[in-house]
Amino acid sequence: MIKFFSNLEHYRAEHRYQVNTPAKAAWNDRSMDERREVYGQWVDLFEYEADIGEADVCLLTYQWPYYVKQKRVAEAEAEVRAAKDSGKLIVVFSGGDFPARMPFEDVILFESAGYRSDPGYRYHSASPTFLRDYVNEYCGGQLRLREKQAMPVVGFCGQARTNSLQTAWRSLRRAKRSLEYRLGFSNWEPPPFETTSFRARVLKAFERPGIQTNYLARRQYQAGKASQLSTHSLEKLDFVNNILDSDYTLCMRGGGNYSVRFYETLSLGRIPIFIDSDCLLPFQDEIDYRAAFPWIDMNDLPRAAEILLDFHSKLTQEDFATLQATCRYLWLKHMTADGFYRDLAEKLTNLKGN
Repeated sequence: MIKFFSNLEHYRAEHRYQVNTPAKAAWNDRSMDERREVYGQWVDLFEYEADIGEADVCLLTYQWPYYVKQKRVAEAEAEVRAAKDSGKLIVVFSGGDFPARMPFEDVILFESAGYRSDPGYRYHSASPTFLRDYVNEYCGGQLRLREKQAMPVVGFCGQARTNSLQTAWRSLRRAKRSLEYRLGFSNWEPPPFETTSFRARVLKAFERPGIQTNYLARRQYQAGKASQLSTHSLEKLDFVNNILDSDYTLCMRGGGNYSVRFYETLSLGRIPIFIDSDCLLPFQDEIDYRAAFPWIDMNDLPRAAEILLDFHSKLTQEDFATLQATCRYLWLKHMTADGFYRDLAEKLTNLKGN
């Protein structure tokens, strides 16, 4: 059991959505059974402690983007100082498409879009994108395993179509945002390169002899229908079926330095090809991701097809089936809310003891 302190005096009901999830689960009138139903069984691992001196750790009350957008960074700095003055670890959560880039160091940071090489943190990890169980949602609760073929099928459905005019316009827009960030007019750091053309280049890297591609490259994010997509809309079903009908799914960054598709692929028991752009993954120091699926540094794209073909050729039929089940297991054990917060409780216990 982790006893955590967050500053209830800073809580504002109108901004409840941005409160860190353990505090959100604790700060309501629900019974424990109701909390388990809403949030998951992991709520039994965390207990709110109103006295900072009696707490095991401190959780910054809100996710980091809240403080930036609401111009309350000084409030966050005060919470960090209070934790350090009390000799407590301080944990910060940060969602969204931008790296946190906070004005303090030596904190424990879980963020979706950070960079693995960023220095100055006590501990730094990704927080996963939590999903409904896609096997239950789209496969009737039955994991569908594919048989290994001599030629690997590489799939991708998403924004990756562009032309020279669109690329030039997006590049100029990115350069403008980068300048605004460097001059202090924007709080959010844009990508270091134009990401749609990067994705197109990734897809092109696998168009080689010996590889069958299964691409549905779109011109817009979520086919331009992000606000209209539902669980069983045509575009969503195209996306899910593309993963199911492929042996491997390309997973690389978009506007943020992370891939929701990565978690969706694992959930469906398919093998991601992870294109690494200095990305964070959950508990990367504990989980050997590179042993579970092809891992390709973005600088190695010229060799990407060769890396995949070598990986695929070494798998037996049994290996291939086992690897799909392993990917599904990774998601169940570490990427669900229950899995992530169980791992978090264990990590905080270990860090507290050091």
